[in-house]
Amino acid sequence: MCPSFLLLLLQGAFLFGVVSSAPISKELLYGEVKSPNYPKPYPNNNISTWDIAVPKGYRVRLNFRHFDLEPSEACQYDYVKITADKKDLGRYCGRLGSTAGNHPGGRVFTSIGNRMRLFFSSDFSNEENGNIVSYKGFSAYYHAVDLDECARGNDVDDDGPRCQHLCHNYIGGYFCSCHPGYQLQSDQHSCQAECSNELFTEHSGYLISPGYPDPYPPNLQCNYSIRVEAGLQIILKFLEPFEIDDHQQVHCPYDQLKIRAGTEKIGEFCGTVSPGTIETNSSSVDILFLTDESGFSHGWKIKYRTERIRCPQPVPKDEFTVIKDPQPLYQFRDYFIVNCKTGYKLMEGDEQLRSFTAVCQDDGTWHRPMPRCAIVNCGKPKALTNGAFDYVSQQNDEYQSVVKYRCKEPYYHLVSNTGKDTYSCSAEGSWKNQDDHEEIPLCLPVCGKPENPVSNIQRIIGGSVAKNGSFPWQAMTVIAGNGRAGGALLGDRWILTAAHTVYPKGQADLGVNYSLDNLTKAAEVFLGHTVVTELHKLSHRPVRRLFVHPKYNPVDEHNFDGDIALLELIEPVPLGHNLLPICLPDPENENFYVKGWMGYASGFGVEKNILADRLKYAQLPVADRALCENWLQGKKINRMDPYFTENMFCAGSPHEGKDTCQGDSGGAFTVRDPETERWVATGIVSWGIDCGKGYGFYTKVVNYLDWIKGIVGKDWVSMTY
Repeated sequence: MCPSFLLLLLQGAFLFGVVSSAPISKELLYGEVKSPNYPKPYPNNNISTWDIAVPKGYRVRLNFRHFDLEPSEACQYDYVKITADKKDLGRYCGRLGSTAGNHPGGRVFTSIGNRMRLFFSSDFSNEENGNIVSYKGFSAYYHAVDLDECARGNDVDDDGPRCQHLCHNYIGGYFCSCHPGYQLQSDQHSCQAECSNELFTEHSGYLISPGYPDPYPPNLQCNYSIRVEAGLQIILKFLEPFEIDDHQQVHCPYDQLKIRAGTEKIGEFCGTVSPGTIETNSSSVDILFLTDESGFSHGWKIKYRTERIRCPQPVPKDEFTVIKDPQPLYQFRDYFIVNCKTGYKLMEGDEQLRSFTAVCQDDGTWHRPMPRCAIVNCGKPKALTNGAFDYVSQQNDEYQSVVKYRCKEPYYHLVSNTGKDTYSCSAEGSWKNQDDHEEIPLCLPVCGKPENPVSNIQRIIGGSVAKNGSFPWQAMTVIAGNGRAGGALLGDRWILTAAHTVYPKGQADLGVNYSLDNLTKAAEVFLGHTVVTELHKLSHRPVRRLFVHPKYNPVDEHNFDGDIALLELIEPVPLGHNLLPICLPDPENENFYVKGWMGYASGFGVEKNILADRLKYAQLPVADRALCENWLQGKKINRMDPYFTENMFCAGSPHEGKDTCQGDSGGAFTVRDPETERWVATGIVSWGIDCGKGYGFYTKVVNYLDWIKGIVGKDWVSMTY
């Protein structure tokens, strides 16, 4: 078998195949071993070896998930042999429940070291009593488990104890440490009392002679250094017991402890009398501890700490500066924080500071000068679209200045989430209302309030032209060459119209030209005048999106159910005398649809087979539904009976000749609400039979309010006020 093929057979941390030996596997934390062809029957005359290895510091733990080998006495034929740590862990064969063989069952095999070997052998056949038996082999799972090298029995390696002093186990290994005063050597096992050139830089800590409180070793030359920042002095405190070998006649002839602070020698100490507390007045201390070859003294222990230099008391520059939580004494590395009184901001020169902190330096001075406090300036208040603001007090935009917002009346009205229109310059530097909100109010369109409402009765067919300002919501639409149609302005960016002005009836296959995207690009909306030529001079309003009610079906020429659509303009239109929105009806008010209720229909539609050049209107009463149904009997639209659904109402009369016609479709049927004195769009010009010779049929808007609200979202407020 070639080496490259052997590499292809290497799976995770094991190797399988027909081999007599195997290389050491890659060290993994877990893996799986399977007999050849498993879960299919294993081949005859097979010898396979798996060498399992996990990282050092771990043991191998293995158990069989499935085991199905030909049973035989003493496992002479087919078997798995497990070895680890130069020991035989058993020879296994058989299947669960078989009388012969040695099935491993649920046994778990664990190595002492980090390696384990599985040896698998099969003979020339899997026959039993002359029958071929399909023995599927085995599947085993192994994983690494931590070896506690410090546990009793495991704390000895080939050369002796693993650690001279202290052993610490962790998952996957261990480490050694030494008793206080001793250092771990380069072999990471042995300890030696090495105390030369030890450096301490913390602000507090302990220095201890080797072995303390046990006797210190002989022949020591310990050198301890404490170094802290300038501005700190080191204070030494000797703890009990204190014992350094001494002589009664000669001062410290054997062992001695010498202390130096900076360039000054403090003293040489020995005996059993503690030096107590020593204030060194230095940020640099050196301690030298020397011992001879004999003695059994217990040594010493020093607790050291630091004390800091003082800085002068901080003094504010002005009456608006406040020092937070002042202290009676400031020392090195102490700090103070400066705040300003409400409505003032921290300034350092010409720079505004978000905060100010000064730190006491090691030379007893503050690291930055005291700041000043200047009054907060909020800048100009936010501009209000279709509105403005007036100063109520202080026109300098500084703290506590007050402005009041207003809208361009009578075309817009002020709407605020909090109902507030007055804003003050806050201490935080922003304009806020009385409820502490920064969001400014909105100027929403006033709907249904024409400045020149109609008062006389006219009609579209043969009627008089509308005056400017009588129907300021009237829109003229042209969508993808479908011809002139009508619409009504809702809010300041939505046009309400009929669905059949978008998708004309009788179009069996609208094609790609009638996709919503293409229709949106081709849509033209004209607003703001009663004369067609003047409308064109004002240019059309581009459309962002177009929505058609999902129940409208352009294929059924006789069914105008769902005949409603919405166009969203790219930009809101500026409202004025000739351009105001119509209101939507109250969903709870059905009075607008009772027999005899008078409404107005307006449009630029056909009159005597000629498109009107001026806006015309007619006053039409809501008709009795039963009369309209009777009138429709026998009448056809393309030889089919028209539908008159609950989503429609009829208006006009078959006797008076007042009606809408082609080009008026999509326009609004409007009524004046006597309670609110606002004009409301209760219907949309939808369909009819023979202009001026019968009833007109209108989409009942109140039935589609939820659909409209779901599309216009937050603009809904401006359509109902």
